[in-house]
Amino acid sequence: MKYNCIRNSDSPEVMRARVKHGIAAYGIYVALMQLLEEDEDHKLSKDYSMIAYEMRVDVSVVQSVVEDFDLFEVEEEYFYSKELSDTIEQARKVSEARARAGRAGGAAKARNFVANAKESSSKCQANARKNVANASESLANATNSLANATDILANASESLANAKQMPESKESSPNPSKNIYSVPTEREDNIKLSSPSSARTRKSKPKEFTICHKGRQIFEKYYQELYDSAYYWQPKDAKAMNSILKKISFARSHKTVPLPIDDESLLKALEEFLRRIDKTWIMNNFSVNKIDSQYNEIVSEMKNHRQNVTDNGNNTKTGWKAPDHKDTSAYRSGFGVAVGK
Repeated sequence: MKYNCIRNSDSPEVMRARVKHGIAAYGIYVALMQLLEEDEDHKLSKDYSMIAYEMRVDVSVVQSVVEDFDLFEVEEEYFYSKELSDTIEQARKVSEARARAGRAGGAAKARNFVANAKESSSKCQANARKNVANASESLANATNSLANATDILANASESLANAKQMPESKESSPNPSKNIYSVPTEREDNIKLSSPSSARTRKSKPKEFTICHKGRQIFEKYYQELYDSAYYWQPKDAKAMNSILKKISFARSHKTVPLPIDDESLLKALEEFLRRIDKTWIMNNFSVNKIDSQYNEIVSEMKNHRQNVTDNGNNTKTGWKAPDHKDTSAYRSGFGVAVGK
């Protein structure tokens, strides 16, 4: 961890947790501190089932370590570590103090730099005058070279004029009409095929999107369908989408009869989950981050709604009725009852 603020294993709070749950309690405490340090706000949601699933421990042990031994500060929806928050705040103050000291030192260096620049300015001016003199000499040499080049050009023009007056040799002159369109040889084709650019073209494959990206596409499509506008995707939404998919996977794998948790099944379950959300307190702020933070409440609302529908009798054979029969014999025979019994 970046911030060394974990309590010792023999501190009173940790000892009480170890007495009740064994040395595993200290491991859970350290793991929770690491998760808090990695979180942007240094707070974790009280979603103990998800934390327990990631740590592969019992939910009740996680909840007890968080709430029963004064190791963490617990709020209505989140919990955090006061020691970690104080350490981070102290580190921030130290960093700001060092930054101020650095800026002060930089100003002093700047003043020294100006003084040195003035001192070296006179030396630079002397060198500049010397360079101007050298440049004048170089210009004179260049003028002489230009004159020589003019003489060479005149001689070349004269030689070209003499060459044009000579009779053309039909036998030695090349035929410009030949080899205008050259056919590539087999060796040239092989070189082209073995070139790195050709190899990259042959080996290029279509990009495969992750399940998180596909989940984003499902959410954005449904959002467009609901509100007729595009959803503004933020970096924190990717983290929230991964969290939602993990929760759906956990719920499906822990049913009495486990459901498949492959990518295709999870994406179908995600779309069905989104379409079943109908509460105003969610729809007024329909975002990936909001759905992730209120996941348990949303699922609870769905279960209550399904139970109410069942209790009211609306979930029994909807739209079904017994077929019409001419008489009692036909009715009994239709359900597999022997006539006359």
